[in-house]
Parts: sequence; structure tokens; C-alpha cells
Amino acid sequence: MSNEPQPEPISPEELSELFAFKNDPTQIVEGDGATTAWALAWFPKGEWVKATEKWPDLLDNMPADHQAYSRKIESHLKASAATQPGSPDVSPLSVDTLVERFADNAGEPLSRATMGAELSRKGQAISWPPGRNDQCWCQSGAKYKSCCGPVAAAE
Repeated sequence: MSNEPQPEPISPEELSELFAFKNDPTQIVEGDGATTAWALAWFPKGEWVKATEKWPDLLDNMPADHQAYSRKIESHLKASAATQPGSPDVSPLSVDTLVERFADNAGEPLSRATMGAELSRKGQAISWPPGRNDQCWCQSGAKYKSCCGPVAAAE
């Protein structure tokens, strides 16, 4: 029998608090503890439709309309960028890839956040914010200044 302290079990309430993601920002932390990048997971238009059909609870906190959803993500990006170092990436998620990677847990916030971080780390994310005359990150085809650019930061 060892004299080393044993970890105490985590209650379901504590566990849900640890993994409560309000806007899915995921910092990528290197072994030395330095934050090198962070990403926000986002479903492109066709994937948003598939995701909300597969996981209807996504609509509890997000609008069904993809443009409104993207603008809500934009407001979270602006709010998070005001308190986090550096600029975030927007990581476009694929429902099929989430299911393949995380199986029954694919619809969970932690799975989406993890996939978003992995995409960012692999260079498969969209840099944010785009220039005002550049195409918007949400893939609407409009310029950022006329699309998501004017959206206010979330409170």
C-alpha cells in the first residue's frame, strides 16, 4: 500500500462544469504551457444542416439559419478575441469526420472543440479576422465588411 495521496473521484456536476463550453474556444497548449493558438469550431452551411439533424440539441443555443448561426459565431469570436492573446482560427467541422473520430461522443461540445483544435494545429482552419475587403470566413461569398464584419461582440 502506497503512502501517495489518491485522487478523489469527480462528481458528475464537477465534470459537467469542467467541460461546459459556452462558445467552444479551444486553446492549443504546448508542453511548456505556452498558448500558441486557439480555434473556434464551426459547421459550414451543408454541415450545419447535417449536424442539426443528427444533434437537434445544437439548436438549443444556436439559430437554425446558417447565416444567423455564423453571425453568432462571429460575435463569440470577437468577444473571445478581446480577452485571449493572438487571433483565433475558425475550424470548419465535418459531421462524418466527427462521427468517425469520436463515435457516440461526436455531438458533444468537447469532441467539437477537440476537432477544432486539431484542425487548427494541422493548418486546416480559417484565419480570423479576414481583411474588411476579403471574402468573409463564413463562406457566404460576400466581403467581410458587408457580412459578418459589422456583427457586435457577444456580451
